[in-house]
Formats: sequence, structure tokens, C-alpha cells
Amino acid sequence: MDSLISALSKLFTQAYEQGLADGRKQPVIEHVIVSREDMPKMFQFSKDTFDDHFRYEKDFPKPLIGKTKWYAPAVHEWLMDHSRNN
Repeated sequence: MDSLISALSKLFTQAYEQGLADGRKQPVIEHVIVSREDMPKMFQFSKDTFDDHFRYEKDFPKPLIGKTKWYAPAVHEWLMDHSRNN
């Protein structure tokens, strides 16, 4: 009986942790298009930081409109992916 309880406890813990991990992958950013000028308000970094460290990275999301507007959830996801790897 103890082994069954232990196995169920482990299974529930794994399911809970997987749920947390899946929830972290969900964007918490509005589904909007963001301009270079609005990056500081939305993502808390300066336009210069955006230009110097993110914008020209080969895997950074491509602009959707012209060369100055991006899909905010794509930028957010890229930032999250790259912050975990560094």
C-alpha cells in the first residue's frame, strides 16, 4: 500500500511540475504589434539595447511591418528562450 501511495505521489508531482513548465511557455504578452519605439515600455529595455543586442540576431523574429514593427508574443518568446540559455 505504501508503494502505491508513493507511486501516486510521484506521478502527481510530475504532472504538477509539467503543468508549471507548460504554463511558463505561454506568452503573457498581449497579441499586439510593437514598434521599436514601444519596446522599452513593453520589455523594459532601451531602444539602444534592442538595436545593440537583439534586433540583428539571426534568429530574432523578423519584423512584420516594414522594418520597425514586431509581433510582441514572438519577441517575448525569443527573449524568454534566450534568457534561459544564458
